[in-house]
Amino acid sequence: MPTSSPERVSLLLQQKRPDLAEQEARRLLSDEPHDAYVHGLLALSLLQQQRPAEALTAAQAAAALEPEYDFAFYVQSLAHLQLHEAARAQAAIEEALRLDPEDANYYHVLGQLRFQQHHLRAALQAAEAGLISDPTHVDCLSLRARCLARLGRREEAAADFDEALRYGPTDTGTHADLGWVALERGRAKEAAGHFREALRLNPTSDYAREGLVASLKARFWLYNGFFRFMTWTQTLSSGARTGLFIGMFVLARLVPALLPLYLAFVGLSWFAEPLFNTLLRFSRDGRLALSPEDTEHSNVFAALLLGGLTVLAVYNLAWAWEPLELLGMVLLGLLFPVAGTYAQARPRQRRISRWLGLGLAATGLLAVLLLALGMSGHNLLFGAFLLGTLLYVWGFALRPS
Repeated sequence: MPTSSPERVSLLLQQKRPDLAEQEARRLLSDEPHDAYVHGLLALSLLQQQRPAEALTAAQAAAALEPEYDFAFYVQSLAHLQLHEAARAQAAIEEALRLDPEDANYYHVLGQLRFQQHHLRAALQAAEAGLISDPTHVDCLSLRARCLARLGRREEAAADFDEALRYGPTDTGTHADLGWVALERGRAKEAAGHFREALRLNPTSDYAREGLVASLKARFWLYNGFFRFMTWTQTLSSGARTGLFIGMFVLARLVPALLPLYLAFVGLSWFAEPLFNTLLRFSRDGRLALSPEDTEHSNVFAALLLGGLTVLAVYNLAWAWEPLELLGMVLLGLLFPVAGTYAQARPRQRRISRWLGLGLAATGLLAVLLLALGMSGHNLLFGAFLLGTLLYVWGFALRPS
């Protein structure tokens, strides 16, 4: 067996063998537990295995041992990103940049954060700062290209993508970024090709897999149009986006003929993902691309939607028993907490949302049971269910996660 060393751990990480890198790092730390550099390598190996909480602990240990160790704060930022803790990720990467303002990797992470927050010009500035430090940095080139494409500067974006592919022809992220840009331009088939190439290079890339799922859904013209519209709104300032959506609501109220279109838009904003994921289940490519979580979400969503519509159809066409009508409305109402729960990125927010959904389900179903048994109180409980659903929509699910 080769002798353990930090260099061997780094080599294993470069070879995408994080499990072996973790073993080597832990072996080194058993002999020298105060080596900040090895704690940082251990953190990176855990991060590559999608274990961000453990990675964060290791990175924090590295920073505690060596407060000026910029790499430790960089890995902390990556861990916070995986944990969907944007504010903490930004604080950590800013500290890494304070300690080393020349590292292009750090600027890339800062740019990623700003891009996810729809601050396109700030993301572009971060990518350009990284390229000043390293003009061949593939990730910064790809990030700059995405920003330029989103801002409508397509020729410049294409040139950056060409450069990124020249320096990193097998870089998974670049191929996936090309897919997202093609998707945002309505080119679903082209986008799927880029995402498949990214997955060929790295079959475990969630970024590419999510893109492939989106490109398959974009073959439905309704989803494609909705996706492109929502992408376009992300180029607007926060105030302009808010004004746009308020204006749409006011216009729908003033012009009743537009109300159905507005309600369809609201429905898509809530249910586009689970609805079109369910439709993908009817194609082989779709079934293979969906993650287990996507499939679970689709199962619950489809069961509630079909169950609610079936019960209401029976009530209206065959058996006008009042509890059936109430049950159908409860099942359809539960679509909101189901969609809201799966939309939450942070585990804590998702747990809270799930418990709120279960509480709403219990309240609604108890109202149905009391009505079926001829007991009083069902009106009060159903009113509580409706109010709770409304409060969920406005007070919880629409907050940023």
